[in-house]
Amino acid sequence: MKENIQEILNEIFDPLILGDENKVHKLTKSPTFKEIEGFAELILKDESEESFQFFLSQNSHFLFRLAPSSDETYLGILMKPPISNFNFADYAIFSVSQGGCRVLLIEIERPNDKLFTKKLTPANKLQIALGQINDWDEWIQSNKQTFFNTSFRLLKESPKFPKKGEKGNFIYCSKNQLEALWNGFGGNEYCTFEYLIVLGRWSKLNEREKQRLMYLNNSFSKQNIKIRTYDNLIRKSIDGPKHLW
Repeated sequence: MKENIQEILNEIFDPLILGDENKVHKLTKSPTFKEIEGFAELILKDESEESFQFFLSQNSHFLFRLAPSSDETYLGILMKPPISNFNFADYAIFSVSQGGCRVLLIEIERPNDKLFTKKLTPANKLQIALGQINDWDEWIQSNKQTFFNTSFRLLKESPKFPKKGEKGNFIYCSKNQLEALWNGFGGNEYCTFEYLIVLGRWSKLNEREKQRLMYLNNSFSKQNIKIRTYDNLIRKSIDGPKHLW
């Protein structure tokens, strides 16, 4: 009986997925008060878009706790992943689950950028970000293999977490497991692309703007596009998914 129970446990906690032992994923840690304070300082100073991107590259757990669902296993993250010869996302997070493989492409704008005009149409930065995502998706749908070939070459060149590459790239599994995990969960044929824009501050929106943001998110859900504010990013990083396996 004991051997049978152990066999079931071994099947559930497959070391190919989890590593040698069942540990809480290091990337699920909540940010410290000092990290949140540093983030708030950037917002107060109204720093450049690049400053926020650099901060998030150095503090990846903010993004990882916002992005995935609790049943996913991370493979890695790329900073400035190329999409065609002309476009780059700010981040790409690669993960797998029983729903298949997933690539989350993230576009970071500034927290003090406006989401809407007075007429409640998307303001300039949001309009540009949405246009970029449409360009990415159009190219990816016709060039998936090229995207995967380039991405996995960059992932294989990345160090294993907690080490990070010069740009902030890293993988969470071993280089040998990378493609085995990807292909084991459906590979390129069962891959979902999702898109995330982080922009603006919920606390600065009036009621009509909040309603419009929720309306847009509902409208874009079929296209796998989400718009989230910095308030949501920081709050979710505090109480986001606790276990990622």
